[in-house]
Amino acid sequence: MGSANMKILMITTLFPSYDGQSRKEISYALHYFAKDWVSMGHDVSVMKIHPKYPTLFNITTKGQEARRYGEDTTFKLQDVEVNRLTINKYPKIDYFQKDLRLLYSKLLENINNSPDIIVCHMINPSLYISKMLKDKLDIPLILTLHQSDISQLTNMKKRLKKYSEVESFIDRIGFRSQNLMNKYKKLHLASKSNFIIPSGINRDLIISDCKLQKKIKSKSQVIFIASSMIALKNIDIVIKAFEKIAVSKEVYLKIAGDGPEKDRLKKLAKASRVSSQIEFLGYITRESVIEKMEESDIFVMVSSPETFGLVYIEAMSKGCITIGSIGEGIDGVIKDNQNGYLCEPRDLDGLANKLTKVLNLNRDQKEKIITKAVETARGMTQEALSRNYLDVLQETITRYPKKSNINEVHIKQQE
Repeated sequence: MGSANMKILMITTLFPSYDGQSRKEISYALHYFAKDWVSMGHDVSVMKIHPKYPTLFNITTKGQEARRYGEDTTFKLQDVEVNRLTINKYPKIDYFQKDLRLLYSKLLENINNSPDIIVCHMINPSLYISKMLKDKLDIPLILTLHQSDISQLTNMKKRLKKYSEVESFIDRIGFRSQNLMNKYKKLHLASKSNFIIPSGINRDLIISDCKLQKKIKSKSQVIFIASSMIALKNIDIVIKAFEKIAVSKEVYLKIAGDGPEKDRLKKLAKASRVSSQIEFLGYITRESVIEKMEESDIFVMVSSPETFGLVYIEAMSKGCITIGSIGEGIDGVIKDNQNGYLCEPRDLDGLANKLTKVLNLNRDQKEKIITKAVETARGMTQEALSRNYLDVLQETITRYPKKSNINEVHIKQQE
């Protein structure tokens, strides 16, 4: 579907608070969508909700970070206009109604056009402000949910009750992964023409046909993992599974990353029967990770929980046969035995069996898996996903029943 020029109002806490903010502090995922939409000719205005903690809480890391840029302002981030609007926040306490009303008033003052649609990411407090604006402006509202949203709806009854009271005002609901959509369905809330919108990769990452053919023809020998060394990444299971399948075989495991589990993992590898076949690369740059993927045959990461890891798509784009976790964010993108493999996160024997299966693939089987993996990655470039998201917005605007139109129909029926 071709998207006509739209005026898009994005409301979220999940956006950089200032130009140059570190990616370690905040995700740039939504910025990439907004930047693409602007480059495609759309008018995008971002309302970045910035929690401001009282002076008393400035001793906390969160409080210090929020206070550092605790004034309302407007700035440009790669051609995207961002309005940073503060709201008072107290740790572990919901936003007060008076502060929500004040933020709503500030939002109205900062809207300098007549938006066609509200795109809201994260529930608290973005959704509640967006609902007020929808009532005022009579435009459609799209909400996209993230891992923390689903976690709160699942585990916090008060949050679920509050959400249920405004859920009927949402026109469509997006999810950052198939897994999050599945969890949402278990809450037995109404369907809203739900859609999935993960983040995408840079299209320049896609492996060249020449290199892809060399990879298909070569013998699979190098297994690679790039990850923070924390418990939920289950790197210990990867090492143990590798030991089970690598004895007396010319196969190697390369592990990139750093973190609190590093020493324990190194001891585990050293004590294994295949210690000479395991290499710890330490922390390496993202560019180096991409290079290692191109040099490797298999990428494995069986994290749990995991919302959605772009690293899997990057590995697939480089022609790696990729193994992820059943029931986590990548499940649904990776389809077992089609474009990669899935296994239970802590299933040692299951992972060993998957690795053995991959190492024993004949050339035709290998080509089929790798080709489909690269095809999947081609469809998940940031530009392609930005266009898909735009199509959802355009369709939602087209189908939206404006109150004025409904009233006109009602009057004509009375006549």
